[in-house]
Amino acid sequence: MNSTATNKKIAISLFSGVGGFDLGFEAAGFEIAIAIDNNPIVLATYQHNFPHATVLCKDIREVTAQEIRACIQAKYVDWDGEIHTVFGGPPCQGFSVAGLQNVEDERNSLVGEFVRLVLELNPLAAIMENVPGIENQKFGCITANLQAVLEEHYFLSKWNLTASDYGVPQARKRVFFVASKFGEIIPPEHQPQHTVRDAIADLLPVPLLPKQNTQEWHPDWVKGEYAKYLEKIFPNFGIVTNIETGFAATTHTPEVIQQFINTPPGAREAKSKSKKLQWDGFCVTLRAGSGNRTALRPLHPEQPRVISVREAARLHSYPDWFNFSEAILHAQREIGNSVPPLLAYAVGMQVKEHLECNINYQIKCQNRHFCQFLTIYCNFKNIFIFVNEMLSLSGLSIKELFVNFKKLMSGSVRG
Repeated sequence: MNSTATNKKIAISLFSGVGGFDLGFEAAGFEIAIAIDNNPIVLATYQHNFPHATVLCKDIREVTAQEIRACIQAKYVDWDGEIHTVFGGPPCQGFSVAGLQNVEDERNSLVGEFVRLVLELNPLAAIMENVPGIENQKFGCITANLQAVLEEHYFLSKWNLTASDYGVPQARKRVFFVASKFGEIIPPEHQPQHTVRDAIADLLPVPLLPKQNTQEWHPDWVKGEYAKYLEKIFPNFGIVTNIETGFAATTHTPEVIQQFINTPPGAREAKSKSKKLQWDGFCVTLRAGSGNRTALRPLHPEQPRVISVREAARLHSYPDWFNFSEAILHAQREIGNSVPPLLAYAVGMQVKEHLECNINYQIKCQNRHFCQFLTIYCNFKNIFIFVNEMLSLSGLSIKELFVNFKKLMSGSVRG
């Protein structure tokens, strides 16, 4: 059924996975026009959680801008052809320090495919997420080419963000390359932090039966503030249910259980390398499972077991209504491969506000110097803060400060 694109900020999701990035950008106010991934299993999970979404299961190397535009045009009868943003996280295993950091890994070339589609689609903004390892010297040619090509058409910013600074109870570090037609975009402000206790202490006990994947919330059991916050930011507009999934337990041998018991909070179990979480700390980075330097799943702070899928989802900032594959390993990989929704939400809100500032003034960016001025204007709050700090540090009056600034601009003052 065709819908209208009026007043919608059209976004395209590349390498969508199960949709953590998408969930955050949708909550920030973007309309996900199409989501593209080459994995039919994760796309099935995606479509379950985004039932009205348009998905394309295809290798990104075979996808063309014309194909994407045709899909969007068929979906929105009045679409004017403008794309507000393209976002995605090309596979990071080739760059990750948890993996092999193989320069020859064919997945590394997918960064170039992301850039290719951005240039062909010509959105107002583009956001690419990846692991900090992409900045490793051995990948210098990849990142240098990426930046050089994008900077011919966009103002490019690079954000090194930690998920725990944006409400995600996880010490996950990621780099975001943020491109805009209108000027550089500053990183989002930090948000209140949440701990492992905030995230999972209110969850029902994992059942003893390993194959029991669902639990029903009893009226007497109250969700914590963190869970309520997630469902406020990411409301479920589908069927309301009190059945939660992802509670299936992992079976451990008695020997392994004893090893887990002997591992103190904050330490790693010697054999599995699983880190035991601390209630008042952050979770380690949840990952997809490549490499063997760290374990796929951490240990519960109290119970001698690895965390459940639902606990991992909470620690990644997914709301409880969001479902994953029934197979535990697949579900954990789906979570570890995805961008935490709360982190994506912070990024999405920052990009949306930047675009709105420019679109509302109906600016067509032709002059780079004017665009730089516009960026400062849109962030005037930061200018006032800067001036106040300069006054405080220099001890000058505002008149004296501007007199010195005028001399500096005229070349009569030298550093």
